[in-house]
Amino acid sequence: MADPLRDGDPTHMGPYRLHARLGGGGMGQVFLGRSPGGRLVAVKVVRPELADNADFRRRFASEVEAARKVGGFYTAQVVDADTGAARPWLATAYIPGPSLHQAVEEHGPLPLESVAVLGAGLAEGLAAVHACEVVHRDLKPGNVILAEDGPRLIDFGIARALDATSHTQTSTVLGTAAFMSPEQATAQKVGPASDVFSLGCVLAFAATGRSPFGRGPVHAVLFRVVHADPDLHGVPAPLAALVAACLAKDPAARPSLEQVLTQLTALGPPGQGRWLPEELTQVIAEHRTLPLTAPHDPATGTGGDGPRTTAPPPPGHASRPLSPQPLLVDERRRRNGGGPLDPHRNAVYWMLALFTLISVLTAVHQLAASKWGYAAFTTNVKERPWEPIALLLWCAQVVSGAGLVVAWLLWFFRVRQVAEKFTPGRLRYRPSMAVIGWFIPVGNLFLPKQVADDVWHASSLPGQERTMAPVGVLHTWWAFWLVTLVTWPVFWTPWWQLTFMGWRNSSYFGLGFFISLALHVLVAPTVVVTAAYVRRLSAIQAAKLDG
Repeated sequence: MADPLRDGDPTHMGPYRLHARLGGGGMGQVFLGRSPGGRLVAVKVVRPELADNADFRRRFASEVEAARKVGGFYTAQVVDADTGAARPWLATAYIPGPSLHQAVEEHGPLPLESVAVLGAGLAEGLAAVHACEVVHRDLKPGNVILAEDGPRLIDFGIARALDATSHTQTSTVLGTAAFMSPEQATAQKVGPASDVFSLGCVLAFAATGRSPFGRGPVHAVLFRVVHADPDLHGVPAPLAALVAACLAKDPAARPSLEQVLTQLTALGPPGQGRWLPEELTQVIAEHRTLPLTAPHDPATGTGGDGPRTTAPPPPGHASRPLSPQPLLVDERRRRNGGGPLDPHRNAVYWMLALFTLISVLTAVHQLAASKWGYAAFTTNVKERPWEPIALLLWCAQVVSGAGLVVAWLLWFFRVRQVAEKFTPGRLRYRPSMAVIGWFIPVGNLFLPKQVADDVWHASSLPGQERTMAPVGVLHTWWAFWLVTLVTWPVFWTPWWQLTFMGWRNSSYFGLGFFISLALHVLVAPTVVVTAAYVRRLSAIQAAKLDG
């Protein structure tokens, strides 16, 4: 059941107001939350000390990405998340009911028919997980919720996509000792068969109230998982053979989820009546009334007669078979052309805007300086009243240009790193070339473009390059960059020095004057194209990260 919020607990996460504690674990605390529209959610909030760990943040971001891929009736749908918040959080649909661990600990093992329904539901849920090329890797009683209409898989806290990324390796030992597979315990390659082993452990626990590999120190439990036979004493005879098959040490010897589902369906009760004992049905009813008794305050609708509440979702509401939808936070960011790259992207935007403003002011000042006439363009400093402002603008241009270079290199290096996650080891150059390439003489005429091409194509969604990521903006941006590179020395030469280089004609404005003016005006379209390129690339990377 839920506990009241404690001193120091957050009261809001994103748009959700938190009302009570639902539970917690090593990763953080889970709260009962409510959206502004009254929707009930379970909000997992990461512990502050973990939020400061960059490696953990990457792992949590992978958790969200993996969880979003999973739909199906027997899973809790992820509805929102913010992995970049000061305290990262994840919101899933609220499933009224106790965990399998809580139910067995407080009310004893489940009868055979209930275990059969439980196993069939979990097998179907795992099939949905595996269909998304995801392995759960942490199937245990605490990650199974008993709902009125069947079990639900929750908390894909260590699920990992089958395609390893630079920060996620299939050899990493992650999971709960008494319910992990031998290959997971020995840091071997983990596949769907690993979840079948964990399913056998969960079924044995549901039927007997204990793990088939006992309790004790982690190393001792892991040794039994890898080398010892499971203790299936107390598992009902009709179920024992199937559980033993699931617990085979060799992954290839374990049954498929389809075979597990077929056998468990035959053991389940006929019809669609109540699947749990009466006492657990009552516990689920208490969980369903929890939102009605969760503490409210005036800000959330408390009236004089008590709290104004929204009815809890109907059975099955939280887990209708839906295709994975983009997270609400990610949708808001993607509409703005952003995503996990927002800080770097915004820095580029600000520096582009500042650089453009100074360039335009410089061009305007050049034109205004002409009112002093040709005589004002003399080498006699006393006859140049425009020079103090011109010098100030030139210094500001240098400072803003340096800031733009730093912001650009940070952003470009970051998008190159993200592209590596999409196609690990397949890009032509190391990530460092995204910075170094700009400073190699002659090489800067083609190396950054090759890096940009690799990043662009690695980030584009398969089969959608023409609609989601047209290459035109990339090529246009590079054309403007080449013009900028070729004219770079002239642009940074103070315009009054160009005027005194003997490029003058009989008019007040010499050739050098016009060249400088044109280059400063050209900054505006160059910045527009560059901003469009930054926006589009950030958007397609965010879309691909969304899956």
